[in-house]
Amino acid sequence: MKRFTSVAIVALVLTSLFAGLVFLVVSQARPQQAQPTQSQTNPPPQVIPSLREWHGENGAFALIPSSRIVLDTATGDQFADTAHIFATDLTLVTGHTLPIVTSSAAGQGDIFLSLATTDQTLGDEGYSLSINDRVELRAQTATGVFYGTRTILQMLLCDAAKAHLPRGSARDYPSYHERGFMLDVGRKFFPLSELKEYVRAMSYFKLNDFHLHLNDNQLIVGTGPDWTTKYAAFRLSSPRFPGLAAKDGAYTRQDMRELQDFAKQYGVTITPEIDVPAHALALTQFRPDLASPTLDKSLLDLSNPNTLPFVKSLWDEFLPWFDSRDVHIGADEYDARAGEAYRQFVNACDDYLKGKGYTVHAWGSLAQMKGTTPIHTNVVMDVWDTAFASAPELVHEGYHVVNAIDTYLYIVPKAGVYNDYLDTRTLYERWDPTIFDLRNPAQNLQPNDAQLLGAKFAVWNDKLGTLISDADVAARVLAALPIVGGKFWGPPARGMTYAQFTEVARTVGQAPGLNLPTV
Repeated sequence: MKRFTSVAIVALVLTSLFAGLVFLVVSQARPQQAQPTQSQTNPPPQVIPSLREWHGENGAFALIPSSRIVLDTATGDQFADTAHIFATDLTLVTGHTLPIVTSSAAGQGDIFLSLATTDQTLGDEGYSLSINDRVELRAQTATGVFYGTRTILQMLLCDAAKAHLPRGSARDYPSYHERGFMLDVGRKFFPLSELKEYVRAMSYFKLNDFHLHLNDNQLIVGTGPDWTTKYAAFRLSSPRFPGLAAKDGAYTRQDMRELQDFAKQYGVTITPEIDVPAHALALTQFRPDLASPTLDKSLLDLSNPNTLPFVKSLWDEFLPWFDSRDVHIGADEYDARAGEAYRQFVNACDDYLKGKGYTVHAWGSLAQMKGTTPIHTNVVMDVWDTAFASAPELVHEGYHVVNAIDTYLYIVPKAGVYNDYLDTRTLYERWDPTIFDLRNPAQNLQPNDAQLLGAKFAVWNDKLGTLISDADVAARVLAALPIVGGKFWGPPARGMTYAQFTEVARTVGQAPGLNLPTV
C-alpha cells in the first residue's frame, strides 16, 4: 500500500508535468490576441513629400457609401475649385464619387475641408490633418487645402483597397518657399495643353513655381554672315511686335491667361523669363541694329543707347500678361570681357522693373562678370554653376539665392553634357537644397539659412526639337518629380532607404489622370 501510493504520486506528478508542457507548446503556437501598445499605433504614412509631423493612433478611417466632401460653411466658397479637383481625382484613384456639400460639421466617413484654423504657424502652404471616423483638413489658404488633398490621395493609393486612411493627426508645411521647375520652351515649343499637364504633375509633389524660359537660340551662333539664319525663337506673340514671335510656335496673351488661371487652382505660379542680354538671337534677328558689333551675334549691344529702351518695351508689353510679381531677366553667359557694361545693364533692368513693383531674378554670374559696379542686392540669384557664382559669397554680400546647380539639377536631353536624367540616388542619399557642390563643402550653405529661398530643377533643350520629342522631355521630368518634390519640401522620412523611397514613388505614381506624351 505504501509502495502503490508512492507510484501513484509519481504518476500524478508526471501527468501534471506533461499536461503543463502540452499547454505551454499549444499556447505558444496559438496566435495571441493583440494588446494595444504604443508600438501598434499607425506609423507615418508613406507619401511624397514626407509629412513633417505625424502622431499615429490605432485603426483606420474608411470611405463608406454615405461619404461626402464637406466644405466648411464659413469658408467653403474660397476653395470650391480645389474641392472639385479633389472630387475628380478621388474618383480616378478610388472609384468612389463623393458629392460636394456645404456644412458646418462632418459626419462619419466624410472629408471636411476648412480655412478655419487657429494654427498660424502653418503659413501660406501648410495644412493640418485629423483622421478618425472622419477627416478634417484645415489650412490658412486654398493652396494649403489643395496640398492636403494631394496627401490624402497618396495615402489612399498606399491602401490595398484604396478606401482607408490610417487614423492619426498631421501637420505639414514646406521648408522652402521656392520649389521650382524651369522648362526651356525657347529652344523647343510645347503646346499649351502640355504646359497644363506639367502644372498638374508638379503640384502632385507640391512644387509651386513653373518657370518658363521664353526665348533662346541654338548654340554657337558666332559672328559670321549666316547668323541671321540660325535657329532662334521668342515664344510670346503680340501684334505690337509683328515678326518677333517664332513661326514654329508661340503663345498669345489668351494662352498665358488660360495657363495661369489653370495653374492657380493647383497652387502653381507661372514665372516668365525673357533672357537678356545673352541668349538673345531672336531679339537681334528682329532688331539687327541691336546686335553686338564685335561679339557673338546672340548678344545684345550694351553700348547702343537703343538697347535698353527696346528691352523695356518688351517688358511693358509682356509682363502685364503675367500675374507673378517675380520676373526672370536671364542675365547668364554674356561675354566676360564686357563685365562692367553687363553689371550696369542688370542694375538698369532692376531699377526699371523694381519701379513697377517686380522682384527681379537672374542666373548668378557675378564671379565671371568682373567690374566695379556692385549689382543690387535685391536681385535674387539662381546659382547654377559655382564657377559663375558662389552661394556663400552671394549670401555674405546680402543676396537671396535659389539652388539651381547644374551638376545635380540640370537635365539636357541627349546632349552628352550635364544629366540626361537626374541622378536621383545621389539626390536622395547625399543632397539637399543647401548643397551646391558635394566635393567642396566651402560652396555649400548652412541649414536653415534664411537667404536660401529654395531650389529648382531645369530642362534645357540644347538639341532643339529636331532630336528631342515631347515624350523624351516628359519621361525625364516625371522621373525627376518625386525626388525633387520630396527634397524641395523638406527632409525625407527618417530611416527610409533609396530602394524603399523608389517603391513609395511607384505606389503613389503620378498625378491622377495625367496626360503627357509617352515614349
